[in-house]
Amino acid sequence: MDGMGLGILADQLGELKLGELLDTPPPGLDEAIAISKVIQFLEAPEYSMFSRIVFDTAPTGHTLRLLSLPDFLDASIGKILKLRSKIASATSAIKSVFGQEVQQQDAANKLEQLRERMVKVRELFRDTESTEFIIVTIPTVMAISESARLHSSLQKESVPVRRLIVNQVLPPSSSDCKFCAIKRKDQARALDMIKSDPELMGLNIMQAPLVDMEIRGVPALKFLGDIVWK
Repeated sequence: MDGMGLGILADQLGELKLGELLDTPPPGLDEAIAISKVIQFLEAPEYSMFSRIVFDTAPTGHTLRLLSLPDFLDASIGKILKLRSKIASATSAIKSVFGQEVQQQDAANKLEQLRERMVKVRELFRDTESTEFIIVTIPTVMAISESARLHSSLQKESVPVRRLIVNQVLPPSSSDCKFCAIKRKDQARALDMIKSDPELMGLNIMQAPLVDMEIRGVPALKFLGDIVWK
């Protein structure tokens, strides 16, 4: 074998540590596992009693990365599996290189299962019949600008968006509080931005008032929900 150069080939392929390659999680795997739970919720019978599943996503940058993960992982895992297939095919005669082939195949199968689930998640994110992304913002110029950028990015990802909720809006008051008056003026300017922004003006705008308590727990959520979704 050494005379034919196959021994050197075996040594070189052994140094590739294929098993470690397949056992090394691709970037974003933690987030991928989290969003793959979406499919589990939809397919598991114990969740069939619920008519809606709500995910409270992270701030804009993290959310966009999360939404792009299915495409990214589909490509990444595909390249890893393709590389494994090429190496396995080229070295099928060198049994010693694949001493842990069963373990490698198990890792490859798990990656393939994750890839298939990511495809389902990607299709779900873009399904206009069952999915809706609701943008939640606050009435400040910076937040409205960020929401417009988010909506533009969501459109590029073909994620359905129909509504925008503006949170922490100061309710009308006859108080002579100078700070409150200035704050309302700033909020009014931000709300006017929505009406003229080409990215946001076509959305259904809903307002949630600033309340004097922390919205936490079922009763508080129901209280605010009755106001927003009236």
